[in-house]
Amino acid sequence: MTNNVACKFCGFGHVIKFGTFNGIQRYYCKDCQRKFTELDTLPKMKTPINEIGSALNMYYGGSPIDAIQSNLQQSYGKYLSEPAIYKWIVRFTKEAIAKAKDFKPEVGNVWLADETGLNVGNRNVWFWDIIDAKSRYLLASHISVLRTTNDAQILIEKAIRRAGKMPDVVITDKLRAYIDGIDLATGGRAAHIRSKPFTDENSTNIIERFHGTLKQRTEVIHHFKNLETARLLTEGWLIHYNFFKDHESLGNVSPVEHMKVDMPFHNWDDIVRYSNVAEPAVYIPVLLRPMHRPHTPKQKRSAYYRKAMRKNRAKKKLIEPIYSQFSMGRKRK
Repeated sequence: MTNNVACKFCGFGHVIKFGTFNGIQRYYCKDCQRKFTELDTLPKMKTPINEIGSALNMYYGGSPIDAIQSNLQQSYGKYLSEPAIYKWIVRFTKEAIAKAKDFKPEVGNVWLADETGLNVGNRNVWFWDIIDAKSRYLLASHISVLRTTNDAQILIEKAIRRAGKMPDVVITDKLRAYIDGIDLATGGRAAHIRSKPFTDENSTNIIERFHGTLKQRTEVIHHFKNLETARLLTEGWLIHYNFFKDHESLGNVSPVEHMKVDMPFHNWDDIVRYSNVAEPAVYIPVLLRPMHRPHTPKQKRSAYYRKAMRKNRAKKKLIEPIYSQFSMGRKRK
C-alpha cells in the first residue's frame, strides 16, 4: 500500500504503485480498479488544474484563444490546441454557473438598469443588465431581439429572484419599455427614476461603463455564433465580473469580496478543482416569461389603456415624417 495517496476517483486509500509513464509515477486503486497519476490534475485529464484556471482567467480577462495558447506554451512548455482550450472554457463555465446559482448577494436598495446592442450571429440583439449601485454587483442579465415591456419586466424579475428582495428605486434611461416593465414586476412598490446620461445625480454611468467593458470582451470573441453561445459565455463573464474582477471604486476588490460574505469559490482554480467529475454540469438556458400578468378587471383595463397609448405613439412616429414632408411640399408650391 502507498501512504498519503488517495484515489482521485473514489477517494479511498487502497492504492499501489503501477509503474511510470514518461517519468511520471502511476498508481492503481484496488477499490475502483482505476489508474491515475499524482499530478494535480482532474481524472482523465493530463493538464494541471492551475494551467486550466490560468486559461479561463486570461480568456475572461480579455485575451483571445490564440494568445492564451501561445502564453501557455511559453509559460509551461506545452502545446495545446485551440479547440481543447475552448472546450475547457465551455465545460468549466457551466460548472461556475451551477456553483453560483444559489448564491444570494447582499445588495442595496437602489438598482441601475440599462441595455446595449451587440452583434450575435450577424444580427443585432439587445443585452439588458441591472446593477446594484452600492456594491456594483451585477444582479441579472437578459438577451432579447427587441426592446419591449416584457423584456424589461423579465430583467427586473430576474434581479428580484437573485437578490431575494424588492428594490426601493430603479434608475434607467429614457426607454419607454421600463415604465410599464418596472411597474408590472414590482407591483408599483419601487420608484422609477428616468435619468439623463453624463450627469452625476441619478445617472446610469456605472452600468454604461460596464457595457463598455462587455463590448471589449465581445471584441475578443469577435462574434457569438448563436444566442445559446452568447448566453453561456456572457453568464460566465458575469461570474468573472462579480467574483474575480477588481474594481477601483471598491478598493481594488471584487463586488462579492466587498460584501464580506462566504464565497462559493475564490478563483477559477477552485471551480476547476472542485468540479463534479462524475456528473458534469449542464447549462440549459431558460427563456423566462413575465411572472405578473393582469388578473383583476382594473389591472386588465390599465394594461389595455397602456397598450393603446403605445400603439398611438407608434402611429404618430410613422405619420409625423410623412405629414411634415407633405406640408413642406405644399409650402414650396
